[in-house]
Amino acid sequence: MLVMSGGSKVANEMIADDIVTPLETVLNKTYAELFSGKSLVEDDVKKEILISAIKLLWTLSENSEMAVQFASRPKTMNVLISSAECSDNGLALSAVQCLQTISEDNTSVITQLSKRQDHMLSVLIQESDAPEIIQLQTIFASLLVNIHNGLISRVLPATLIAVVATLTNCLKKNTIAQLESSSSIGKGEEMDQDIGGEMDNDEDDKSEAEAQNSSKGSSNELYVKQIYSIGLLIDAQVCALETLANICTNDDDDEAMELSESSEEAFSETELEEELSSNFQSLSLPPTLPPEVVETILKSEVLALIMEKAKPLPSELISNLGPFVEEEDIPNRLRRVQTRALLCLHNLVRGLPLEGLGGAQQLQNTWKSLALKIVTEWNNDPELLEAASTTLRALSTRLAEEKSGTKLIEEISSTDLVSLCQLAEQSQDTSVRINIFRVLSSISAIASDNYSDKTSPLILTAGRFLLEQSGKETDIVVVAEALDALMDALSEDCTDGACAEMQLVQRLQSMLPSLQHKIRSQRTKMPVGNPVVKTVKSNLTRFIKYKAKRCI
Repeated sequence: MLVMSGGSKVANEMIADDIVTPLETVLNKTYAELFSGKSLVEDDVKKEILISAIKLLWTLSENSEMAVQFASRPKTMNVLISSAECSDNGLALSAVQCLQTISEDNTSVITQLSKRQDHMLSVLIQESDAPEIIQLQTIFASLLVNIHNGLISRVLPATLIAVVATLTNCLKKNTIAQLESSSSIGKGEEMDQDIGGEMDNDEDDKSEAEAQNSSKGSSNELYVKQIYSIGLLIDAQVCALETLANICTNDDDDEAMELSESSEEAFSETELEEELSSNFQSLSLPPTLPPEVVETILKSEVLALIMEKAKPLPSELISNLGPFVEEEDIPNRLRRVQTRALLCLHNLVRGLPLEGLGGAQQLQNTWKSLALKIVTEWNNDPELLEAASTTLRALSTRLAEEKSGTKLIEEISSTDLVSLCQLAEQSQDTSVRINIFRVLSSISAIASDNYSDKTSPLILTAGRFLLEQSGKETDIVVVAEALDALMDALSEDCTDGACAEMQLVQRLQSMLPSLQHKIRSQRTKMPVGNPVVKTVKSNLTRFIKYKAKRCI
């Protein structure tokens, strides 16, 4: 608990105080006693000691690179691998959780684990509804993905199918329904009988009261067990969604997204005019996932399950479940599922073919639902807001790329965009603000493709806000994101009227000295070679010259 609450600072201090030496002694001694023969020794006390030691190592490893180095030693790895493959589910689960943490981008651990893939696959194909087994299978599936550095397409098709099937099976478990069912047990029935007074003198009534109390105690015990099991399933679903997000990510995704949204090339004035006359935002389809991954994902039910997990939690659910649910941190664990589902959906939106995502109508419906939630319900939850705005950005970009947002543009209004603008303005999270900048840029691009008197106010609203934010932001990277989104939003010639109305050229010209000063003053703080800053620095003046010919 101390490490969990204190984070990396406490973890590193504990390691500096040499907690590793006694921890190593406990691990090796207890392991030797439990694994002295061909089968695991039945000693519950020693098992609990080993489980506690492994959990401490796991927690330290999550917060300290020095702990990861210790956990990666061959002798420690032998303890972890043997424990992960043993017959005791509790011990195996603690060990595989630790292995999952230390295997991320860890070549030496991956090398050792790659030799154990047959065992992992044998666990994946077991049929069981036990929460411990489902969680164990899910983490083994995650380990298989880690072993291949997330490039699951490199494995045999049978392995890919087994991994996705395992993750799908985990996500099928309806934890919300289980929580709703357990609530009736958690509340219990209040006993109206008066067990005082005359009952003290009546042995039959005493016996009845004792029986009722015993029944109530059994009911409470069942409730506690149910909530604990549901908690295991919730944690397994978090892992399943994180693993799916890794599977559905290409190594080239981030680079391709940056280049498609803002090319690092500096255009000549002639080239820029040609580019702007068609569309400054050179929209290109996102990099698709490997065909075998797409095929496996589409054949499974996993996309529908991910979208279901991304839905808002029933508002009345948590309040009806009682204090023990709060003690087990169930509400926050459920929110983690929702957050991971949104981020996983983001990757799928970028990587699956349009028809595999349910078509343009499904994307537009999802866009409207997300846009409403982030301005009405999720605006006070930073983690959920960042995940939802990231997914909204992906949806907006995809609809613009596919030129499939016609109905969306017809159904949203300037007021809807103003709500998003206000959210961005109030948010302290730069990621959220940048995401909304890109959403506005894509919506403006869709509006330009469907230009009419009805859609032109959307362009003006988006452009005006991006221009204002370009002048207000202090961080040069965020300024550049706003300006890059602005140039994309107002790239089409049909936006000239909006540009003139907001006095775009004059205001951008007045901003240039301040922009150049920010670039110089923040050069040392800025990420090396930030592509968006480079794009804006190279192309903003040319953009102003081009628009000046048309808007003044």
